Amino acid sequence: MTDPRPTPIRPDEAMAVTLRPDLPTRAGIDADHPLARGLVGGDGPAISHLGDLAALLPETARVVEIDSDATGPWLLAMLAALAKRRGVPTTQLRGGLCNDPIASARGAAAPSWSAGAAVELAADTLSWSRRVFPDLFGARIRIPATDDLTEAMAAALRSALALLAATARRDKAPHLRAAAEGVEFVMPGDTARHRAAGSALAALWRELLEERHGPDFARRDDLVLYLPAPLQGNGCEARDGTAPSTKTLRAALERAETAKAPAPAASSESADATGEADATSRVEELARWRRDRDGNAVQKSLLALREAAKRGINVMGPSVACAKAGVTTGEWAAAMAAALPAAQPHLAAAGPEPDTAPQGAEVLAVRERLARAARGLARPITLLVAQPGLDARPSPALPLMHAARACGIDLRDPGPRGLPSRIVEAVLNERPHALCFCLVSRQSAEMALDVMDELHEAGFGSIPALGLVDFEIAPAFNQELQARMMLRNTRDILVSDFLNDLATLVTLRKKVSE
Repeated sequence: MTDPRPTPIRPDEAMAVTLRPDLPTRAGIDADHPLARGLVGGDGPAISHLGDLAALLPETARVVEIDSDATGPWLLAMLAALAKRRGVPTTQLRGGLCNDPIASARGAAAPSWSAGAAVELAADTLSWSRRVFPDLFGARIRIPATDDLTEAMAAALRSALALLAATARRDKAPHLRAAAEGVEFVMPGDTARHRAAGSALAALWRELLEERHGPDFARRDDLVLYLPAPLQGNGCEARDGTAPSTKTLRAALERAETAKAPAPAASSESADATGEADATSRVEELARWRRDRDGNAVQKSLLALREAAKRGINVMGPSVACAKAGVTTGEWAAAMAAALPAAQPHLAAAGPEPDTAPQGAEVLAVRERLARAARGLARPITLLVAQPGLDARPSPALPLMHAARACGIDLRDPGPRGLPSRIVEAVLNERPHALCFCLVSRQSAEMALDVMDELHEAGFGSIPALGLVDFEIAPAFNQELQARMMLRNTRDILVSDFLNDLATLVTLRKKVSE
């Protein structure tokens, strides 16, 4: 949104303008992409190009906060280009960029490039921003309001340290110290506990900087911000308790950095649907923008961007050139994705969990039923796990998939953000015995129905499907889905129920094939 932001603000940021775009923009998808269907402008403005930013940002704005997940670096580059066009020195702009690549990688707007590449890009952005926007914080890292404040703080520290480690690999010591000046943490409240926790975080941060990067880092009183009390509204007061000590926080950080601590929970946010007329208007406007710009300048700037990304050169300068040439958000993200390592599918990224083989008499009985269902098959039971739609959050169903794998089921995962056509292609190639849809949004469920229709049109025949639902679903739509697949609530289903459902689906498939 672009209203003065009721969120982490310094005294001099009382009239800050926040750029929090819609989900497609944050994920690097233009309004005319199939994955943007029904989501354009739903939970924020669509910011596809420099013209959109110019229309949203008042010419008098001098304090800007950018909160755009995967495309945060791109919006910052557009801000630099817009300041140049308006004749505003970038030294006059203040604010911050919400720049937590590890947390963003588990969100709905996760980038299509790998987590490692996301950290390197975020480090590029932090280092560049200190030189171009000296009064704008290039890594504003929020600590979420959770029941375990210590683990949330450790996750934030892990992200900030990863940014500085990536910066140290590329830049000399003076630039590293300057980058550290661009890091700040935001506490989810302003109680006595939060103040004490912030003091512990600041003390540990200074210790860690000296341990990992040497002395001469400036002592800062502005490292931690506190969400003002009237703006909390998130239950912080109810969970107030003892603040973690520096020693406790260091131990939590060590667990997080060795991946022994639970990964931060993915955001439960969901994008609001948008009207068809609004989406059509945006698509038409985008077509006009592309038609009126200099196509040669666009292609040259995108080529320079891809080359910089491939060679490990800071991409922010080329990104500013792209913004000036009229490149769109989706084109910028596509160029980055083509040059950087791709994100792994969720099942591969999570890795196998050999110690999670389900036990217990009930589960063992279900395993025997699975074994009976597999008799006569030419290969192990194969389950294709698909997550259609734009929302890229890891599904809460991952533990169920690990249990299935431990029972000998062959899992195939074409990756998140699956278009129906891509999922259909995977089904035709893999020939699974059953389909499992991870349905994290209304759009995701609608595209699952499209998959079933396209499989039928492709002559694949009947394939049993299970839908694991992780969003509030309207009764009428629930009935529509149940007519096409078996439905389960992801957060309520037990491992034994899930395995039993798979046995039922495979048995049904065998009967249909006979």
